Amino acid sequence: MDVRTPRWTVGEDIDLAAPDLYAGSRHHDLWRRARATHPVAWVDSARAGGFWSVTTHDLASRVLKQARIFSSAQGMRLGGSPAAVRAASGRMMVVSDGETHRALRSAHASWFSGRAVAALGPLLDRRLEARLREILAEPGPVDAVPAIAGQIPMWALFGMMDVPESDQDELARLTAAAFDDADESVAAARERAGAHAGIFGYFADLVDRRRERPGNDVVSSLTRAETKIGRLSDDVVILNCDGLLNGGLETTPHAVSGALLAFAEHPGEWQRLRKDPGLIAPAVEEILRWTSPAMQAMRTATEDVTLGAAEIRAGDRVAVWLPSANRDETVFPEPDTFRIDREHNPHLAFGGGPHVCIGATLGRLELRSFLSVTTRLVAAVELDGEPVRQPSNFLHGLTHLPVRLIPDFGA
Repeated sequence: MDVRTPRWTVGEDIDLAAPDLYAGSRHHDLWRRARATHPVAWVDSARAGGFWSVTTHDLASRVLKQARIFSSAQGMRLGGSPAAVRAASGRMMVVSDGETHRALRSAHASWFSGRAVAALGPLLDRRLEARLREILAEPGPVDAVPAIAGQIPMWALFGMMDVPESDQDELARLTAAAFDDADESVAAARERAGAHAGIFGYFADLVDRRRERPGNDVVSSLTRAETKIGRLSDDVVILNCDGLLNGGLETTPHAVSGALLAFAEHPGEWQRLRKDPGLIAPAVEEILRWTSPAMQAMRTATEDVTLGAAEIRAGDRVAVWLPSANRDETVFPEPDTFRIDREHNPHLAFGGGPHVCIGATLGRLELRSFLSVTTRLVAAVELDGEPVRQPSNFLHGLTHLPVRLIPDFGA
């Protein structure tokens, strides 16, 4: 009998790949117990098949850093479509390794450098201030997820891509639908496939236009890129544009909405931040640690390897639970306390190793803009109903956050 040990034993009848598990807060307790009991454990999942679960910061870091042993080319998340992974492997940055990954990353790099990203700061500040003033002018609650959190990455990423404003809402809707894994029905799978097809179709047209009339945008840059693997084909450009949408539009909203929830629940931290803008930098890192928008990063072992107490075999899948690593008691003192002045904060919210999120600098800028503008205009954040968490094993965050933003009338 082909048995893997140690096996996951925390909780009864728990399927770690089931999206509904993450619609509440129970998973944090499960991970806490797993870190103490079996930080690497084999999971038999009815939804995703067998895989190793990694819950501690140290072991998660080892997996993420050793890209030669733990490959991304066979998929980077549990529940992904095998056919889609085969089609994208070696052509899409997040499911490539080695020289191919480095070449694709270099093709994106100029747009995600510190200087290029910093140039977006004034635009984000202006648009966010205008949006907040609109909201504050109307008394009553607002759902902060679509009204605020979902807007910031759209302004940034669609600006970098030069996507016409008239197309942005529909493209964002397709992206959300394409990566909504809560419904396991055949009909929902067809809807996800249709949404992906819509995204690919949109970018196929956009790439054609940019090859004819290149501009100063990331899509044009990808069509012109000269890399060590040669010029990028249209299919490769389209696949990587899809990857940028997923990474750019589906994670930052969870960090922003999670931050608003954290400040509503910890009003003293909000007042500290308002009084001392010097705390914005550590607050950004604490928000990233606290919210951990990416739920898991999956890798596939390329050879037999020992990880902790586990003997992992070539071909085994390994899932790193990033929010668990970011609440590891051995690394973060009082990990379940939201503290904006946390000094030592080596979180893994953006992953790690060669595949660390290329948009990390952009994500941090978006959060800095959000905090700097909002602390100036908003005196307090108050909950006005129950937050709703997204049922997903891939994204860790909120779908609805009803709040009241109390204006600072002197701003």
